Amino acid sequence: MLTLIIGALTATACAFLATLLLDGWFFPGLAGVAGFLAVTVPLNLWVKRRLEAIFQGIQSKIGDNQAVMQRKVNMMANKMMSSTKGIQRQIEKQQVAVIKEALNDLDCVGALQKWNLLAERQSNTLRGQLCFQIREFDKADTYFERSLAFDPLTVAMKMTRAYKKDDLATVEKLFKRGKRRFKGEKGALIYALYAWILLKQDRVEDAIPILEAGKDKTEDLTLRTNWEHLVNGRPRSFSNAGLGDMWYALQLETPKAVRAKQRGGGHRR
Repeated sequence: MLTLIIGALTATACAFLATLLLDGWFFPGLAGVAGFLAVTVPLNLWVKRRLEAIFQGIQSKIGDNQAVMQRKVNMMANKMMSSTKGIQRQIEKQQVAVIKEALNDLDCVGALQKWNLLAERQSNTLRGQLCFQIREFDKADTYFERSLAFDPLTVAMKMTRAYKKDDLATVEKLFKRGKRRFKGEKGALIYALYAWILLKQDRVEDAIPILEAGKDKTEDLTLRTNWEHLVNGRPRSFSNAGLGDMWYALQLETPKAVRAKQRGGGHRR
């Protein structure tokens, strides 16, 4: 907002000076446009870079933590352990702590909101995703109300929340918007989720054309496999596990537990 105000004041001043020095309306108008751009373009670039640095820093922190947790999971899988539940709870607790720290880090975006009208919505988008991850769904809903749907995961999370509230009309509306916005492989999650929701409603015949369109437009193997299962009368074989973490991030299903490898034993004769 401040960027526009400063730009408008600069444009007015430049146009006024031009009227004093030059005749006609063309040059004052040109001076006003030039003054507006000379102020707003650098300011917008500065704010954009600051926002990108904040968001990238937060995402890097979360990504580094996920890498550490993945190594712990791999260690559990490679060692003979009587129980992995305790370590799994520690990993989940650590993840919640890191995400809450990231939410606190987003508070610094507040200082930039007065310079950029979209800063708040960008921040709310990431806040909504993070709250969704730690199952603070009511907070996520609040942030999603004033957010940007610039990635498939955000749209899928909104669809998931609508489904949980039995608001199938909103689910369908979000799906239609998502499939128009995200082309190619980016739309795979949207198609997969909507088909999954239709199956949960026992609407197999409605899910088949969704998967057919999805497999053709995205060329995603999971969509193609699920389509084959449904057209051949195998709805119980439907699975979105092939989408990996992207699917499990919606928290509609949980991945299969990692089994610890048993070390071979034996005795010498």
